[in-house]
Amino acid sequence: MKRILLTCLGSIAACAAFAAAPGGEGTIFPPEGRAVPTCFNTDSKTVPEICGQVQVRWKLSALMGEPVANFGLVWSLNSVRVRSSTGVGVYAVDRLPQAVALAARRSQLMVIGLGTFLGPQGATLAVEVDTGAPSRPDGKVSFNVPGSPNWDRFIINGSSQSGAAPAAWCEEKGRSHLEPARAKDEMRQGVRLSGLLICPRTTVSVDALERALEQHCKTTPQANWCEEKPKTTTNAETRFDAKPDAKPDARPGLLHGDALDRAADKPQVQRVHARLVEAFRRDAQAACGQELALVNACLVKACPVVAGPAEEQCRAVPGKPSRRLGPVLTSSDSGPCNARCEQERAAAREASRRRQAQEERELDEARAAWDTRWGDTARECSAQQRARSARNQCLRASESACNPAGLTVERCVERRMAQAPDMAAAQSVLEKDIRNRQRSDQPASRFLD
Repeated sequence: MKRILLTCLGSIAACAAFAAAPGGEGTIFPPEGRAVPTCFNTDSKTVPEICGQVQVRWKLSALMGEPVANFGLVWSLNSVRVRSSTGVGVYAVDRLPQAVALAARRSQLMVIGLGTFLGPQGATLAVEVDTGAPSRPDGKVSFNVPGSPNWDRFIINGSSQSGAAPAAWCEEKGRSHLEPARAKDEMRQGVRLSGLLICPRTTVSVDALERALEQHCKTTPQANWCEEKPKTTTNAETRFDAKPDAKPDARPGLLHGDALDRAADKPQVQRVHARLVEAFRRDAQAACGQELALVNACLVKACPVVAGPAEEQCRAVPGKPSRRLGPVLTSSDSGPCNARCEQERAAAREASRRRQAQEERELDEARAAWDTRWGDTARECSAQQRARSARNQCLRASESACNPAGLTVERCVERRMAQAPDMAAAQSVLEKDIRNRQRSDQPASRFLD
């Protein structure tokens, strides 16, 4: 009598080993690295951006044959960008007033992104990162509940909607994933996430900081970020003598008849200031590009660029056809049997042998076709991956010699922007423009004979 037995291809110990220790765990950082702050845009008009160090602790495993992913966020807050009527300023949190700094540290961040890693053929793969409940920059790991996606939605290998670059995989629509068998193979071989790409769905809350800034401006309106500044008396504006019955100085300035004209010119001064700052920023970025070009030239000289297929070509290489691993159904034919039964068993064994032989032939043909189409590219990508790994180690070793100051585009631009034109410079430019227009409006002199 036939009995259907559920067996694992290989051995029970091998199946138990897969369930016990697949996947991996570790810590990943954004492309800027561990030490360089990452900036996040907010929905706030007052505080449009905050910056800080970010790391995500991760663990990938399997439970009862299903994938399990868990991610936790740890971050610190370095600086905030505050907008006012006079422009946008960047302020280090440690240098803010105590109450404002305390509110800034109550900001909350939840990261949605991609944890990237390299597959066996050098192709870039990714898993979706969700750090759970929003957390404060207090050095504690965010609260999260492990998720268990389906195997066919677990490992991302491309997107048909937004392009081939991994950064475009943030868009859920059109994502492509490894088939379950290949995803299990990746987990079985061990996954080591190497990078964190932060997606636009990441959320930031700065409500407490907004309220603290508003409250601080009520008591200290002269702060840089406050809209209303204390009025000061100058010769160009209304001035009163020490006597109570003194009349205001009615002498007009050279360019403005009275304080109302100055108030009317304020929006124009702000527009001029914005234009000057933007031009200064472009010049600063160009100058910083030249500074970093020397650093990059030094790094390229010390660590030559790896030649070979482009990363997009390597990602396009499919996995080599292989036997599907997993549960199979077998039949037991060891029970008592008559002559007719023996003939049926022999026929069944022969059919099974032919079927297996056919599958072997098809697999050999598929592997041969893969070797013809992708073999050379896969070998080049594999060798290139080793070369890229060696170059990355070389770059890290050469960083201190080629870039001893730790120069980055962000730091360089921020340093130069400290010398950006202020509102006084914008006022001077506007006044010069008014003078030029006044001269052009004057009629030409006539000389009488």
